[in-house]
Amino acid sequence: NNMLKTTKQITLTGSAMVGNVAVVNLNATIPSDTGVGNINQYVYNPELYDANKSKLRADIAEFTALVYEIEDELAAETVVE
Repeated sequence: NNMLKTTKQITLTGSAMVGNVAVVNLNATIPSDTGVGNINQYVYNPELYDANKSKLRADIAEFTALVYEIEDELAAETVVE
């Protein structure tokens, strides 16, 4: 017995930059059925990352805060329904 199961999800992507160079790639997937995001990061350039840690970590924290914001919006929508 075949059945199609689909899941709607939100994907958020970002790049933490030093000048015009992408140093850290960020992506998050937030499935609407759970509303809980998974965040992945990949450091393209370890040397630039090491030399600019505080700025890049602030960018990563900002990205994470955006993911939390979306999670909270999804949770609020779930409560309303």
